[in-house]
Amino acid sequence: MESKSTFRRLLGYTRPYKSVYLILLITMIAGVTLDLSIAWYLNRITNAAVEADSSAWPSLIGTGVLILVLTVINGYADTYYKTRVSSSIRNDIRLGTLKKLLCLPGEFYQSHHSGELLTRLTSDNQAIGQACSDTLISLIRNPLMALLSFIYLLTINWKLALICIFIGPVTLIIGGLFGNMLRKNSNELQHRIAGMTSQIQETLGSSMVFKSFGLEKKLFQRLQMKSNEVSETEIRGGRIQATVNGAATAIGILAFIITFIVGGYFVSQGMMAIGGLIAFIQLMNHLTWPFTGIAALWGELQQAIGAADRIFKVLDEKEEYPAIPEQTGTQSDFQSLELREISFGYDPDQPILKEISIDVEAGKTTAIVGPSGSGKSTLFNLLLGLSQPQEGKIMINGEEIQAINLNRLRSFFSLIPQENFLYSGTIRDNIADGKADATEEELIRAATDANAIDFIRQMPDGFDTEVGEGGSRLSVGQRQRISIARALLRDAPILLMDEATASLDNESERLVQEAMERLKSKRTVIAIAHRLFTIRNADQILVMDNGTVTDRGTHEELIMSEGRYRQLYSGVE
Repeated sequence: MESKSTFRRLLGYTRPYKSVYLILLITMIAGVTLDLSIAWYLNRITNAAVEADSSAWPSLIGTGVLILVLTVINGYADTYYKTRVSSSIRNDIRLGTLKKLLCLPGEFYQSHHSGELLTRLTSDNQAIGQACSDTLISLIRNPLMALLSFIYLLTINWKLALICIFIGPVTLIIGGLFGNMLRKNSNELQHRIAGMTSQIQETLGSSMVFKSFGLEKKLFQRLQMKSNEVSETEIRGGRIQATVNGAATAIGILAFIITFIVGGYFVSQGMMAIGGLIAFIQLMNHLTWPFTGIAALWGELQQAIGAADRIFKVLDEKEEYPAIPEQTGTQSDFQSLELREISFGYDPDQPILKEISIDVEAGKTTAIVGPSGSGKSTLFNLLLGLSQPQEGKIMINGEEIQAINLNRLRSFFSLIPQENFLYSGTIRDNIADGKADATEEELIRAATDANAIDFIRQMPDGFDTEVGEGGSRLSVGQRQRISIARALLRDAPILLMDEATASLDNESERLVQEAMERLKSKRTVIAIAHRLFTIRNADQILVMDNGTVTDRGTHEELIMSEGRYRQLYSGVE
């Protein structure tokens, strides 16, 4: 992405805050005026002291107090409104990015790590906010300060002022030479930070695994390597920035020394008053400092453009739907689900599913069994529209799902996933995710059907018990039963169960199976199962192996056929 187009796009986020930027323009001009007035004030007070003009002191003291008060007021307003516009723009970009992420298809999340996306929302977002406030204003303020200082210098001593002309162009050349290097380093740094964040997230989320296997040292070495890569990139960027700052500072100091020597000579020859020299030195600070700072500001701007590049790449991804949909009710008109010659693979050269054909009737239970990696869970991704088949078609009630709005498509389904993820909040919140306007009676019924009501009532706060991050305050079996209750409360016509009872003890599993039997009369169930005795009463059982359906039939039919199902079933009995 070209930096100019990125910068123009970034400026688009400033337009809603024109009034705030107008205030910042006023505070900027006021700040420049107050800074220049200090040079004038030093000139007046120095000359009054040299000339022993006691009559000038009352007005000089009053002027000094006025400059002080105005500087404090202007500084407060300037800092407040910079923070306000920075925070507002960061919030706009953050919310826009979050909204986009929620609307992106499942394939996007399969190819992007959550740590990488988290970096877009944090450090990249912070860099952009800084650029849209301090950096942007300073890039306007610094040249303005340098120009007005130079004009003022000309009024004091034009010969001396000409010595300062070379500072600006040379400093700008330095910034241009190193700006691209700073941007490339920033992109590399953010990439490495994203990798480190991803590694940290994986590590901190697997305490049981790394402690039980004694992986602390191995994981620390991985994190150490990632951290060292970040540190090395930061140091390399520091060297570039130090070179820019050092060169610019050296030029400014050289100009200051030359000016001080020549100015001292002019004073000694009576060509310049001592107060004028003091004012000149003060103005030299205002002339050299802006140009010295421009190199650093240019580097910050390049880093922000690099951050914007990465965020805009996310914002330019093709979404599933243009806006976040409202949570809708479920469908009630389901009659049939058909899969015809479905083939799919994340890599087209390595298909996971190969010409799968399945018919599912309303009110029937279909079980899918087979070894790991045979494509069972991939089928659920296709049914939910998380992925699209490369060949074949999927139809609900005779209508191809590609022609169905995704929100409506998913309203046909309730999902009980294998990984029983819960959101931070209460048990009530998590069950109610199945139906936002559920009554207390509906919540209790869903919890009862999922065999969760007893342990919920034993909790100190009942349904209002906090579950912790990802449900960490509950046991695995409790989390699974909350997940089941959430799916039951949704009351969709098709219930997808991906190893739904795998985390339950034998007694809980038996009670949940009884609940499933009671619900079969009003739901269509598609269940993935490894524990085959749990699906013996299914209306049809599909045996999958290596991406294809090798056998299908009832439990009795498949046992009699002496095929793959009988081998699998015998292995678990």
